[in-house]
Amino acid sequence: MSRSAAAWAFAVRWRWYLCVAPAVTLLWMLYLLSSQYRPRVVAQSHSLSADNTTSITPVPAFPGAGNATLGFEAILALSPFPSWRTTGLQAAAQLTGLDIQIPPQPPINPELVDAFAGLGPEDARHPNHGSALAWVAHLDLIKHVVQSDFETSLIVEDDVDWDVSIKEQMVGVAEAVRRLTKTKDENVETTPYGQSWDVLWVGLCAETWDHDFETVFIDDETVISAEQYVGLGKAPVDRLPEGRRAVFYSGAPICTFAYALTKAGARNVLLDVGAGKDEAFDISLMNGCRERNLTCISVLPELFRHYIPSEKVGGSSLVNAKGDDSNTTVEEEMGHTENILQSARCHALWGRPCLA
Repeated sequence: MSRSAAAWAFAVRWRWYLCVAPAVTLLWMLYLLSSQYRPRVVAQSHSLSADNTTSITPVPAFPGAGNATLGFEAILALSPFPSWRTTGLQAAAQLTGLDIQIPPQPPINPELVDAFAGLGPEDARHPNHGSALAWVAHLDLIKHVVQSDFETSLIVEDDVDWDVSIKEQMVGVAEAVRRLTKTKDENVETTPYGQSWDVLWVGLCAETWDHDFETVFIDDETVISAEQYVGLGKAPVDRLPEGRRAVFYSGAPICTFAYALTKAGARNVLLDVGAGKDEAFDISLMNGCRERNLTCISVLPELFRHYIPSEKVGGSSLVNAKGDDSNTTVEEEMGHTENILQSARCHALWGRPCLA
């Protein structure tokens, strides 16, 4: 497939997201002092008593989650070809000390994509061509995870962004996941998140949460305030305690900016969402978490968010691209990232944050 064809297909996928965003909204209702600021990120347990009061107890740290792969065996980026997305991704990774691999994406025949989109009976939900292409690409990368026999892996999309304090943040997430899943402390260096889950959803655009959810909170001075948070997840973020991130069993997460898989989880995801029959990969994965046999955990507010380039590159994702921007390898003007206080991309490329 040519670069222009691949870019067009991905553009179709993102146009689908914009079309369904109003419907999804019905369902899912400061800048820090300096770039050298190092926050305190502490996971705390949260349980509700009969009168709904909160009990909070600190737990020990799991530093294995603060290494170059954030405690996973590998971080893998989903990318069809080199572009400004991968340039910024690699710059952000270098700034924050992350080791991110970009495995070659195998060519995907358009006929195979159309056949995948048509799987299932006529009355089943079917993805359009662009959504099916993205779906097959995710499945190919998850197959790579299975073939590599990774104990755990983190998959990110190539336009993703994160905070400069991502390592400290993920140490807190590891503590919280172990507390939530009641995982014992052995192997905290090799599997700091434990393995009692299939999917760990750390980069999303929508989720649901309420006070009766079993939750572990993280005291995190890098978390965005509810007033600054934007997007489809705002309603549940408004309900969260200020200055805390929530880790809980997934309700209805959408968007796969970044998600982790255990070894068993990768196989279970392939079995559960490998046959299409839904609107898009993330929607099918969400349904697997909510209705089927996948054990999924979400983090809210999210730790990874997609970066939005300036209009000179193409506006919001590929949807508003002015022509084929796949040949653009370096950005001339800074874009922005929602819900990330200290953007790693913008600090790496321009030396300053770019919160929307």
